[in-house]
Amino acid sequence: MRGRLQQLNVSDGGIPKRPITEAMVTVEGVKGDWQKNRKYHGGPNRAICIYSEELYQGLRDDGVKVNNGDIGENFTTTGINLQHLKKGDRLEVGNCIIEITDIRIPCYQLKKWDVDLPELIVGRSGWVAKVIKEGMVKAGDEIVVEGPG
Repeated sequence: MRGRLQQLNVSDGGIPKRPITEAMVTVEGVKGDWQKNRKYHGGPNRAICIYSEELYQGLRDDGVKVNNGDIGENFTTTGINLQHLKKGDRLEVGNCIIEITDIRIPCYQLKKWDVDLPELIVGRSGWVAKVIKEGMVKAGDEIVVEGPG
């Protein structure tokens, strides 16, 4: 499976995350990104949050007014069916490799976009991942799904 990094996103804490052109991805996450509540967000097994343009379109089709980065993802992908991924799958993105560690748990902060969004997003909430190989990534980079590591 191959796709593209549609958008690379960071914030100084919370959502939405805003697009940047490129950044170094380390075991701590995307340089320049921060999460205010480190108890539930971030850390080595949740260094990267992934969501897709296709999942956003599904929310928009359901009437939710959201844009890329609003869900709080670092990597907005396109061309990959995230719902077909599973824990342990590895993705090569630019010069880095990440490994899916868990389903992303919807945060109550999503209610800022739609009061029902935490419930609407169940089953299509995206993934969190750890960084296996650090490296530079940029919007437009190819993503190659490598399967379990």
